[in-house]
Amino acid sequence: MDVALRAKGITARLALVLSTAAMALASGSAVPGEEEEEPPPEDEERVSSQALLILVTLLIAALLTSYYLQRWRIRVVHETVLSIFAGMVVGLVLRFSTGSYIKRMVTFDHTVFFNMLLPPIILNCGYNLQKTAVARNMTAVLLFAFVGTVISAVVIGVLVQVYSLTGIESIGFTLLDSLILGTILSATDPVTILAVFEQLRVDPKLFSIIFGETVFNDAVAIVLFATLSTLRASGQDFGLHALPAMAWSFMVVFGASLAVGVALGVVMALLCKHLRLYEYPSIEASLALLLPYQAYLFSNAVELSGIVSLLFCAATVRQYAYKSLSVRSQRATRYLFHLLSGLAENFVFIYLGISLFTSTESEFRPVFVVYVMVATCISRYAAIFPLSRGLNAVFKYRHPNAPSSAQPVTHEEQTMLFWAGLRGAVAVALASEVSGPRGALLRTTVLCVVVLSVGIFGGTTPQVVHLLGIRTGVAQPDSSDEDESSDDGTGVIDLRTGATQLPVSRDDTPTRLASPWSEPGLSWVSRIKSSFRSMDRSLINDFDRHYVRPLLTRQSRLPQRRVYSRRRSASNGSNHSGNLDQVAPAQSPWSSFDPDEVSYGNWASGTSDGGSPSRGRSQRPLLAREGAD
Repeated sequence: MDVALRAKGITARLALVLSTAAMALASGSAVPGEEEEEPPPEDEERVSSQALLILVTLLIAALLTSYYLQRWRIRVVHETVLSIFAGMVVGLVLRFSTGSYIKRMVTFDHTVFFNMLLPPIILNCGYNLQKTAVARNMTAVLLFAFVGTVISAVVIGVLVQVYSLTGIESIGFTLLDSLILGTILSATDPVTILAVFEQLRVDPKLFSIIFGETVFNDAVAIVLFATLSTLRASGQDFGLHALPAMAWSFMVVFGASLAVGVALGVVMALLCKHLRLYEYPSIEASLALLLPYQAYLFSNAVELSGIVSLLFCAATVRQYAYKSLSVRSQRATRYLFHLLSGLAENFVFIYLGISLFTSTESEFRPVFVVYVMVATCISRYAAIFPLSRGLNAVFKYRHPNAPSSAQPVTHEEQTMLFWAGLRGAVAVALASEVSGPRGALLRTTVLCVVVLSVGIFGGTTPQVVHLLGIRTGVAQPDSSDEDESSDDGTGVIDLRTGATQLPVSRDDTPTRLASPWSEPGLSWVSRIKSSFRSMDRSLINDFDRHYVRPLLTRQSRLPQRRVYSRRRSASNGSNHSGNLDQVAPAQSPWSSFDPDEVSYGNWASGTSDGGSPSRGRSQRPLLAREGAD
């Protein structure tokens, strides 16, 4: 009952803030004292410090709120929802109490977002990409990310164009403007959903599908937006004759961006392989951070997709350069990228909340905002449920005896995918790049839709998870703790539970699958189908392990750590504790240790290869890279 009353109180406060927001936005820029000259140079630093102080204070408050929400296990509302509404309250105060210059300092700037806030988020996604889980559901991920994004953009564009033709509120959108708005709002940003999933530890299958969809969805939406913006800038009208050129432009931009990211990731892997960077962990970790960022900036500079390049560069660095890094650099990059991503995500939501009131150019149409919000929900439905049913139908055709729970996307998962389609900062940043007579209306509408979607869908995610009966409390495949068992043949330790998955095989020979052409009684059509079905991803893993990794990854181990012991001098029998010249290397029990010859399962169980029990985790041998650090 207390939780229900608390939820009602929070809902009432949010409704009050939203009603105040509507009145403030409806007033436009007609605020007393709005026209104000910029401060002199000697006061500019002071005003900038005041603006940054406001943002940092809100960020600290958001982090403390997150601590108490997790400490007290409050699931009624999520921290991101509170962050965005706290920003709205502060923005409302700033709108009527300060000058225009400080408001411009705290207003959402798309250049700051794309160059400073978005890269850490994408870098962390690519670096900690759960390759095994995403690859297992790759068909669903690619279907929702590519086909679903296009369907969502088209549905929103068509519905907005219908609204424009009715003449209500006289928005005056052309078909190209409507499609651009649809492309902007097709970019999902379920940061709140994924954060809730991590806290609840939901089913890894559902988590991997939503995670993979949002990673690729943003890239597809940005490329589509760039293609339509180029068409709009050239003065051309949208028509069926422009579809082939748009499709070709999309494939060229996406493919070239992917190639740039992979190329710079390979450069990082080769640097780690051929240089002794492990002796300088700070330089090593800095290069692992800067090379993906360089891929992002280079692609943006040549009018490609920086987000695609950054994503695949980070994934390539993790796949091939990570194992050549020292242990200290491995830990530093994992936690540094996660830390920067978390700060950027919280900062973005605060940024959006403040910008809802501090924006000087706003054109608020309440009926149009509600209509676009409904159109966004319809487009999400059209992008999830029909594609899921088609995917399940194909699965049922190929596996007629499989139970319904084995479907690629169950009904509960489809509903959760629909609920996870809230919009975020990527849509606001793309809208900020739109100019023209209807630019202010488009930007204000997108910002309001983002705030509504985060408040409605993000704030009710825990309740929806429990209503749908989705499994929670399941151990997540944490990519930071895994050692690529599917690729290297070594086991995986879950450091939180101690559970170990032993390797299937340590054989270095490629896996040979039975050839369907040697099986009697099969027609040639069945043999061809069996040949394609036998192309399992294990063959790809074998090719990667035996051909690609030897080329890009350090094969020989780093120099072993020398374990020293103090020897008494034969002349006087004293201990030369201060003379390093008298210190001689001692025989270490791990002097011939090879990490590839010891299974992680034996470490976790407290036994070595010889069967003798160890004395706990403290007996785990230090890798040579730790000594190099």
